[in-house]
Amino acid sequence: EGDRGGDARWGPRRSSRKMAPLLSDYEDFYTRRLYNRIHDCWSRPIASKPGTWMDVVDRSPGMGESSTAEPLRTLNLGSYNYLGYAEVPGGIDGKVLGTLHRYGVATCGASAGVVDIQRELEQLVARYLGKEDAVVSGMGFATNAQLIPSIVGPGCLVVSDEMNHCSIVVGARSSGAKIKVFRHNNVESLETILRDAIVEGQPLTGDPWLKILIVVEGLYSMEGVTCRLRDIVAVKKKYNAYLYLDEAHSIGALGRTGRGAGEYWDVDLKDIDIMMGTFTKSFGAVGGYVSGSRGLIDRIRYTSAGALYGTAMSPVCAEHIVYALKQIMGEDGTKIGQEKIAQLHSNSIYFRRKLTEMGLQLTEMG
Repeated sequence: EGDRGGDARWGPRRSSRKMAPLLSDYEDFYTRRLYNRIHDCWSRPIASKPGTWMDVVDRSPGMGESSTAEPLRTLNLGSYNYLGYAEVPGGIDGKVLGTLHRYGVATCGASAGVVDIQRELEQLVARYLGKEDAVVSGMGFATNAQLIPSIVGPGCLVVSDEMNHCSIVVGARSSGAKIKVFRHNNVESLETILRDAIVEGQPLTGDPWLKILIVVEGLYSMEGVTCRLRDIVAVKKKYNAYLYLDEAHSIGALGRTGRGAGEYWDVDLKDIDIMMGTFTKSFGAVGGYVSGSRGLIDRIRYTSAGALYGTAMSPVCAEHIVYALKQIMGEDGTKIGQEKIAQLHSNSIYFRRKLTEMGLQLTEMG
């Protein structure tokens, strides 16, 4: 350790070179004395597909070294592999392997220079949601964090649910727009903020806002509730605001055909200006999308940091998502996709009913 004054893996607790410590005393203490003693309870790597059953690597209680013991076969209750597409029955679809041989693992370039399979995926997403166009991102978190700043900016107002995901928070803050937060799923709070914001205008000048964007999630994963979408759409129309709907957890899972919160609440998808979702949950893959008008998508595609500087989605993953989405839409000539959605709904109802019978208190879905 020499003159580092501490464990070389975590940096010095007190610098001898008149530099600010990289870690505070509390952070260092927490990492060494608390986290590293118990992290094996939840931080166990998996050594298989994240399917119904998976192999979990046992861990020593030291500084993170994996043990040499055989992986433990466990029942998976913690994955968001909602429809089981992370483990395709019978192995990987043949077209996915063909794409691997044709394009390789990665494009080694930005999303702006897409391959034909990614463009096919974007058009398929747009058709599935009844929108004019869509743009795909190689990372779910980056879909919000790097694409929202191309939609709003200085002079704009973002009205965000207080429980919105961190990626939305990062994207809204990066945009330079003014942000106001309304109480979780509280339409009255949303309307009050909108009304006051329109009356008061922009800070200092009082000028009208260039645009107002309401941002909500279709399904809040940590709370287990859906947004009150029908009421939110009514407020959005009343005040001529735009609506951005994050369907990371609801696309493919909510609604009779998996089209998300709009279908679940019987809301016309044309009333939702911007629809965002990820492929990491119901589709068992990576990345995300934003779907809307052709003009909006062109602006995102040509101005957003995610499209201009981010690495494009792997063609192999794009092919897998196309395979899953066509099956959900029934375009593969089978009912497998719809059966998966129906089974998910049945499983969820059964699970909630049993938890209630056990005496547990559950939140309402919406």
